[in-house]
Amino acid sequence: MYWDQITTKNFLEHIIGHYDTAILPTGSVEAHGQHCPLGTDNMAPWYFAEQLENTYSDRILILPPVPYGHTPDLSVWAGTISVSASVLQQYVAEIGIGAAQWGIKNLILLNGHGGNTPALQAAMEQIAQENVRVVLVNWWLDFSQQILTITTSQGHAGEDETSVMLAIAPDLVHMDDASFNPFRPRYRMKGPGINDKSLRHATTGDGRLGTKEKGERIAAVVVQELSQLLERLWNDDLFERTS
Repeated sequence: MYWDQITTKNFLEHIIGHYDTAILPTGSVEAHGQHCPLGTDNMAPWYFAEQLENTYSDRILILPPVPYGHTPDLSVWAGTISVSASVLQQYVAEIGIGAAQWGIKNLILLNGHGGNTPALQAAMEQIAQENVRVVLVNWWLDFSQQILTITTSQGHAGEDETSVMLAIAPDLVHMDDASFNPFRPRYRMKGPGINDKSLRHATTGDGRLGTKEKGERIAAVVVQELSQLLERLWNDDLFERTS
């Protein structure tokens, strides 16, 4: 069910005590190459959340998304809006704490933007203090092994992300403007001139290789993995033995 579509009366009578799991999509508004929409990092996790709601509407609540993220490296590109990491951290933490007030014991942060990760990890610590189990999912990273059985590479507005957008919002993708960034940093770096190569065209990887068919396969894999995560969460099966 969608949290913001429920009335207060129905929330009191049918939600509290019956639903203990919520999903909070987080993303960003930022340049994605010259071919993908600024809201790519919001659209992908929201799509995945919608698919989960279709299957688990009687068990999960979908919170309204947090659409702005921490993306200073792309702030020079037209249309990008970046918020500070500290603001994002506190905002997400207070949302999670607010959800806990109404019975949420399991919260999945379904993230679409890598720059959000440090802030989300810090927010998790605050939310967990409210006796909530919090799981952070970076879909392109946590399921990278599976995605790379479908694509030859990954990247910001690259093959994998472009493919997903072609599958879920094809009218918003302009493949004639897709590009390839041949540079890959050897180290984690910040400083003058670095983004000219590391984020050339506001891209990493090769967006030209994206296809709708690949995107449909990636989306199916991500939803399958997220479904497994939910089942493991409910069965208290979040750890695996290494020996």
